[in-house]
Amino acid sequence: MGFGSELKNSHEAVLKLQDWELRLLETVKKFMALRIKSDKEYASTLQNLCNQVDKESTVQMNYVSNVSKSWLLMIQQTEQLSRIMKTHAEDLNSGPLHRLTMMIKDKQQVKKSYMGVHQQIEAEMIKVTKTELEKLKSSYRQLIKEMNSAKEKYKEALAKGMLS
Repeated sequence: MGFGSELKNSHEAVLKLQDWELRLLETVKKFMALRIKSDKEYASTLQNLCNQVDKESTVQMNYVSNVSKSWLLMIQQTEQLSRIMKTHAEDLNSGPLHRLTMMIKDKQQVKKSYMGVHQQIEAEMIKVTKTELEKLKSSYRQLIKEMNSAKEKYKEALAKGMLS
């Protein structure tokens, strides 16, 4: 019966692996969601900083000096970074995070299917090893009884044949 116990160990190992993979994928999903949230907040904060700067005064200072030009360039680049971060967060949310969510659902369905098939196989194995074995044992006992009965009849027939 080593074969069955080896299968049981394999089944448990597969379940552990599936559980571990699902937990890892859930962790990655949480990380990505937090990353998206953080990137959106960062982009929003950068945009708020830029909005707080009085742009008219920076435009008016544009002719004054290189410092004012540098300041204006820094504000423009910060706004651009804000847009890039926001776009990146939206792309991450609609692309990889969505696909990861679908992969988790698929893996959960595969695990559910695997467990269902395993239960069917286990039920069939129990049926074969228990029910069928019991039927064979019962049939064997019946055949032994019939054989003993036939043996007794044979002995009786021999005894009668010797007496006559």
